Amino acid sequence: MTKKITIIGATGHLGHRVTAKLVEKGAEVTAIVRNPEAAKSTLPPEVRLVRGDVSDLASVRSALQGTETLYITLNTESLDTTLPFHTEREGVINVVAAAKETGVQHIMQIAGVDTAYPEFSTEGMAYGTNAIRQGGIDAIKASGIPHTFFYCSFFLDSLPKFLMDNQLAVIGNHVHPIWFTNSSDLADLVFNAIDNDAAQNKEFAVQGLQAKTYTEGATEFLKTYAPEAEVIRLPMEAVGQMGLPEEQAAFIEHLLTFVQQLKEELVDSETRAVLGSPKHTISSFAEELRGEI
Repeated sequence: MTKKITIIGATGHLGHRVTAKLVEKGAEVTAIVRNPEAAKSTLPPEVRLVRGDVSDLASVRSALQGTETLYITLNTESLDTTLPFHTEREGVINVVAAAKETGVQHIMQIAGVDTAYPEFSTEGMAYGTNAIRQGGIDAIKASGIPHTFFYCSFFLDSLPKFLMDNQLAVIGNHVHPIWFTNSSDLADLVFNAIDNDAAQNKEFAVQGLQAKTYTEGATEFLKTYAPEAEVIRLPMEAVGQMGLPEEQAAFIEHLLTFVQQLKEELVDSETRAVLGSPKHTISSFAEELRGEI
């Protein structure tokens, strides 16, 4: 029987690759997007596109008609909890309300591994966006709809975004291991969770095969993805010298400061037992991404 899934956030940085991988695996995918015409250039032609905006409850209610399994992959890059609307908070709350009305049977969502394991924070630092995301997570848990959360380590997919002029800057002092994950392995887990009773009302850590410091992981990634490039190390103060808008610079500095004090332990044994083990090394995923350039 064909697995069916509806995705909110399918055109995002991680969402578009997870969506494409689900299609490759034979899933029937519907994407709820604000602009279906624009989404055509991002997503595989097999994806059914439905117009919907998480800020508009009525549009989400309409878009979710016929959905049984829903996957939410949204992100925020703001630290301002006072804003009246965040996609990961009010947006998800709207989605949950619409899902209850339309009979959705299973909701899946991703978040950071630190959300489930705050003890990984060696200095007791909380990632600022978690305070925003928590409202949406709480709404899903309180909905009564069976749910699955994927609490993910650092995505290798993000590294090419930091590559400029054949240099990838590692900012800060990164000494703790990261169990780097990737969108291809995440897509496998999402696919295996569809129509899987053992995955419902569970929280799964999503980690990779190798634990490396951020510097080590970036170096190994570049050897395959961009062998002509080099990793350079810069102090945290460099963020303020990049000429970025103040809010963006503040977010990047907060993110990197949080990452450098995060010390992951391997905690994905249940994930492997229920949904399967990761397949990619850092190098093999870099090779896959390089083939898509």
